[in-house]
Amino acid sequence: MKRFELILLFVWFNLCLFSQNNKDSTLVILENQEAELAYNKGIESFTNKQYQDAIQSFTEAIRYKPDFIKAYFNRGNVYFETQQYQEALNDFTKVTELDTNDIQAWYLKGRCCQLLNQNEQALEAFTKAINKGTKDAKAYYFRGQLHFLNGQYEEALEDFTSAISLDSKYAVAYNDRGSTYRKMEKYDEAIADYRKAVAIDPSLDYAYNNLGTVLRKKEKFDDAIDAYNQAIKVNPKNYLAYNNRGSAKFEKKDYKSAIEDFNKAVQIKSDYLPALNNLAAAKIKEKDYKGAIEEYTKLIKMKPDYGFAYLNRGIAYEELRMLKEACADWNKAKELGISTADSFLSDCK
Repeated sequence: MKRFELILLFVWFNLCLFSQNNKDSTLVILENQEAELAYNKGIESFTNKQYQDAIQSFTEAIRYKPDFIKAYFNRGNVYFETQQYQEALNDFTKVTELDTNDIQAWYLKGRCCQLLNQNEQALEAFTKAINKGTKDAKAYYFRGQLHFLNGQYEEALEDFTSAISLDSKYAVAYNDRGSTYRKMEKYDEAIADYRKAVAIDPSLDYAYNNLGTVLRKKEKFDDAIDAYNQAIKVNPKNYLAYNNRGSAKFEKKDYKSAIEDFNKAVQIKSDYLPALNNLAAAKIKEKDYKGAIEEYTKLIKMKPDYGFAYLNRGIAYEELRMLKEACADWNKAKELGISTADSFLSDCK
């Protein structure tokens, strides 16, 4: 259905901007005059970022004209802009009921469902938009995300590739396709996509982090460390990159430098359990058994059912000849389902 008045123009991350280029936007026809006046007032309010006034005006337009598609569509956009996703979903659903061929409304309905964690409904809405011929790369991209979360990697790969075909500069699509390749253990393809992502947008610290992770799998530890360096340079608060860089150094047997990185990760996010675990493990490698026990004790306080923390703290106790404490930890590890604890418990007998 052709819209004669202004509609919302979506830009990256679905921010809504009203265009004033359509000369028909200020026309007020005699039929449904009140509805058109209210609608145009809503356009003006949104342009001035008076969101509540815009919602009220579009609601008034709908009251005068219950099948006013553009009013539902644009009110939905205002709700979306103000993160009122359920209300936005209601409006976009109404648009698709009034016009089943409205591709943009199907896409936006999918985004609302996705943001409301209604993934099955989101998948259906994105598929509707795609089947009706959308050329919006984002529809394929977000459907690809849903396929990825469902473990449907072949379908995700196809959607991310379609998104990239429609927008060759879609950096996050390259990143997510790289993650799909990683899940499929196609590491060379993953590396190529992560490199492409950061070449397009060097601010993607998580893409550098992902690149480092795959390089570690390829045992290219120095290259991985370089990638983590880039991630940290872009975002000095990226605790994941510090932890992962520490892991790469650990695998290189550079335990002192690894400890520095694990400590930094914990400083940024004190409850990040993997970094605490890795810090304790590195201290054991450095024969700082008391320090390791302190870290494992912190970890156990945060997560009392973490069996491996008991197992490893037991090892540190054993090194200090504290066999009673070691046996107690290994028994607890076994109780929590860590089968390897049996081999340590033989010493306790």
